[in-house]
Amino acid sequence: MTRHRWVGVAAALLGIVAAAAIALLAVSSANTEPVSPFPTASATASPTSSPRPSGSPSGRFDDGSWPTYGYDNARTRFNPLVQLRPPFTVKWRFAAKDLLEFPPIIEGDRLYINTGHGRVYCLDAADGRIVWRFNTRGKLASSPTVAQGTLYVSSLRSLLFALDAATGRLLWTVKLGGPSECSPLVWRDRVMLGAWDGAVYAVDTRTHSVAWKLQTGGPVKSSAALLDDRLVIGSYDGRAYCVDYDGNVKWRFRATRFWVAADKFYATPALAYHTAYIGSIGNTIYAIDLVTGHQRWATHTGGWVYSSPAVWRDLVFEGSYDRTFYALDAASGKVRWRFRVDSPVSGSPTVIDGVVYFSSLDRHTWGLDCRTGKVLWQFADGRYTAVTAGLNTLYLCGSQTLYALIEKR
Repeated sequence: MTRHRWVGVAAALLGIVAAAAIALLAVSSANTEPVSPFPTASATASPTSSPRPSGSPSGRFDDGSWPTYGYDNARTRFNPLVQLRPPFTVKWRFAAKDLLEFPPIIEGDRLYINTGHGRVYCLDAADGRIVWRFNTRGKLASSPTVAQGTLYVSSLRSLLFALDAATGRLLWTVKLGGPSECSPLVWRDRVMLGAWDGAVYAVDTRTHSVAWKLQTGGPVKSSAALLDDRLVIGSYDGRAYCVDYDGNVKWRFRATRFWVAADKFYATPALAYHTAYIGSIGNTIYAIDLVTGHQRWATHTGGWVYSSPAVWRDLVFEGSYDRTFYALDAASGKVRWRFRVDSPVSGSPTVIDGVVYFSSLDRHTWGLDCRTGKVLWQFADGRYTAVTAGLNTLYLCGSQTLYALIEKR
């Protein structure tokens, strides 16, 4: 081949590479899709002026409550009122003899926790004694939510259960179009959750019926998060959806793996600083402007991101299947520090008093200094989401055992 021909081939190859790079940049800057070509939710009820229930996005719970998955409806996984530091000692333990994939919630002196094979337990926070139990007769893969005396439980039986939080008595159920592993979120008089049929549901707590549903293009396994009257939830169709109280779509953000393959969202978003932070199965952590739906930044990891982020001050904490735990700058997505472990990190971290806690799939829990990543504490149990906390007690969710931990004096 002549020299001129080699030059021509090289130029063509460079052109292809350049075109691919331009396409990649174009996709990354155009991830927010127009709303109009997609179906919108059909609302059958209007907002009410009822008082905001506990678990509201701006709520702080002075009695040590942790009423929903992620602490508040924004799912930040950070309780600003609790001051507990390691080392800890075990006060009591509850042997569930079943998988504990999601952590308990707390209201006053009661804990509520779901187990893998369908039982919901109410425990006395002081000693771990069982106050009541309820059998949903179907698998559970979420945390319950409590609001105004009612406990809401989503089920893989395609049901939403409403239980009396004091007694465990069944109040009502609503049939969904598919199994749900979404931790419910209460917004005014509606319970928000998704299901495997690809729909996001708003269930009216007064009429015990579906007020509206929004159909996405894939199963919805992400739980919803709420801030500033904007609800954000991810779908297996590779999109994060932002809707208002009546299900009107504000924006759709489409994640991409490079410039061709679709991504998927399993993780629950955390909302802070007018931003939605959410990880994807496409090995990426995204920051999305809560108002416009535009991408602020994207940080890539070496593995799936099933873990939901925790937000503390100017940092976003996230685990990955690449066996690394990340502390990212909330404004830029730059890695501030990283911590390597011996197995994937699937569950979500929690921040308490400047310490970030997370578990890895080898049944080990770590407590790291939020600023430096220095190891402050370790515990030989834990597998998924690690801890929640009351004012004086850290509750650690082991693989099949719940531990109540207090500061070692």
